[in-house]
Amino acid sequence: MNKDFEKYIMELVIPEGMKPQDETKIVSELHAYCHNQTPQELFRYRTCSDYHIKAFEKDEIWLSKPTMFNDPHDSYLYINKKEILDLFVNGMSKSKSYTHTKNLLQQADYKADMIDKCGIEFVEQFIKTATKDGKPIELTDYEIELNKNFYSHRIDLITKLCKESIKESALVGCFSESVESTLMWSHYADNHKGFVLNYNFQELYSVDIGNGDIKASLFVDQKLFPVIYSENRYDATKYLEYHFMLDIYRLRGITFNDPFYDKFFYYKWLLFKSLDWSYEREWRIIKLMDNEINNKKPDYACIARIPPLEIFLGAEVSKENEMKLTSIARKKGLRIFKMEIADDEKEFKLNSVEI
Repeated sequence: MNKDFEKYIMELVIPEGMKPQDETKIVSELHAYCHNQTPQELFRYRTCSDYHIKAFEKDEIWLSKPTMFNDPHDSYLYINKKEILDLFVNGMSKSKSYTHTKNLLQQADYKADMIDKCGIEFVEQFIKTATKDGKPIELTDYEIELNKNFYSHRIDLITKLCKESIKESALVGCFSESVESTLMWSHYADNHKGFVLNYNFQELYSVDIGNGDIKASLFVDQKLFPVIYSENRYDATKYLEYHFMLDIYRLRGITFNDPFYDKFFYYKWLLFKSLDWSYEREWRIIKLMDNEINNKKPDYACIARIPPLEIFLGAEVSKENEMKLTSIARKKGLRIFKMEIADDEKEFKLNSVEI
């Protein structure tokens, strides 16, 4: 599933400006694909904090920003700054700069290609600043070095801003295919003192809203995807290139009209985790916010009225919390299980026993 999904989602691209009917077709196909792949049971590990118990009582699922993930590498962008530096900085020289300007002046095809890549306003402004009396200006070594330092500084700055802003642009809720992971009970359920809720999200892909044949879906405003476990972080070099060009245009006072290359980038970067975490068999609900760095965005968001099917109490849950959780669960008509260490089995194993 992991590799099949990775291939599928990485090949899916929706650039800004795509025809609405084409975008709708792709999104509909993705919706159907994820519906078919989603397990009937996904589990959420919780501590017995007042906050989590109250959310359980009110049938709320809370999402949080990636800044709150426990793994610092989780969704941490890989950006190949050297590749960008080679493209925009290290390739600078007096001869290359002179030849580039000369080609813009003398070769119509070359100029047309640059206009196609960068826009006519950018190219015309470059020609204006790089020529004198209709001839290319040959830069001094000092001017070349200044340009290199300037672009290097901007690349470093844009990289820092991109990494900071992207983690503010989404809210995430994490689930697992397994309820029997000793490590997850330890990490996410307070050393087995917490609880786990079991959800069936498959049935929420298509919900009757009492309007004839019209159906709603939980996964219109947010998406549910499996995590991709990999040896490598997600490569966001192209994302940095886009924002670097946006920055250069802004500094020159030119409108940057290139459409963003892939709307699904904002989901893809959140799906990559180290192979070390593959035992979690994780799925994520992802709700996108705007990615404007200056806009204040909430740290949390609630999905209301999503009742669980079952509750599993930790093997070390306190009597007080067991009574609280059991009382809430019985009012909801949920099946209640308690985790037990399997004393009579040789394996390191947890069993669930209905109570």
